[in-house]
Amino acid sequence: MINKTEHARIYRFIVDILEKTPLPRAALIERCINRMNIAGKDGASEAGGAKSLARSKAGAILNEMHARGLVGLDNMGKYFLVMDRPIIVKIERCEREIIRALTDGKKTKSELRDILRAAIGTDKTATTRDDDTLSTYMGQILKRMLAEGVAVIEEGYYTLSEKASARADDLNRMLALKTEFLQRLHSKGGEFFENYFMTLLSKYSKKHGKKVLECYVTGGSADGGIDGVMKTEDSLGFRETVMVQTKNRVEIATETDVRGFYGAVCAKRGTRGIYATTSTFHSAAREFMASLDDCIGLNGTAIFSMAKECSYGIKCIKGVFTVDDKLL
Repeated sequence: MINKTEHARIYRFIVDILEKTPLPRAALIERCINRMNIAGKDGASEAGGAKSLARSKAGAILNEMHARGLVGLDNMGKYFLVMDRPIIVKIERCEREIIRALTDGKKTKSELRDILRAAIGTDKTATTRDDDTLSTYMGQILKRMLAEGVAVIEEGYYTLSEKASARADDLNRMLALKTEFLQRLHSKGGEFFENYFMTLLSKYSKKHGKKVLECYVTGGSADGGIDGVMKTEDSLGFRETVMVQTKNRVEIATETDVRGFYGAVCAKRGTRGIYATTSTFHSAAREFMASLDDCIGLNGTAIFSMAKECSYGIKCIKGVFTVDDKLL
């Protein structure tokens, strides 16, 4: 019997190999074995036995992938990868599915990943890119849930905290609202998001004691990587020039993206930099920004929180939050 970890590992090897070139069955399985780096502890006989077992497992998984239409077989007897387009994975959907799964009971990280893959559909695609995105999002969400006390982990099992369990319905409603809010932002396009975010940033800054001297969208293709500029003054008279890049997209913002923006901020002598995305940040991008004193990233969750606090895009009527239909 093949456990889930072994299955995922061999599956990934097959996909990685076939992404490069079609291969006959024997050659494909042999390359999988080579990647598994099998060696016996007490001689060649043990290694040979382990390799024979590994061949059997790889063959079974290859048969399963062929039956599911994830790989094909050409008229030369070579297997090829059926290049499905990766599913677009949205972090807010992952968050909702995790809350839903933990509402039903405690789960290991592996169990949560399997539930997410099945719910979102990345288990049905040949490519592993959407699975990688899903795993990245899941790790970020679980880390935040632990930090905020929404979830706890004991002996490898994640559960909702008592406080979160008592308000699971409220959490789900708020996650549904965040999903709707971000979907409406996505549908409005990049130019709308630039203007929306700069207005939101101005409102947020004023609410937190800053005097906003200027706040505008730069516009045009020659903006040098800077989409907006806000000039502020604090109660002591110190002035700052905050430079902003906005990305209304579902793809994860990479370290390369953030480094390019930060270079533009430095070149234009900005005091602060804000990279705002309706998606989220790769861990390497977050680590890079954590090393800086003058550049931060705001993801979809942070923008949603700002919108709620400033009642801009989100309105509250008699204690109930809804998306502002007039604006979005």
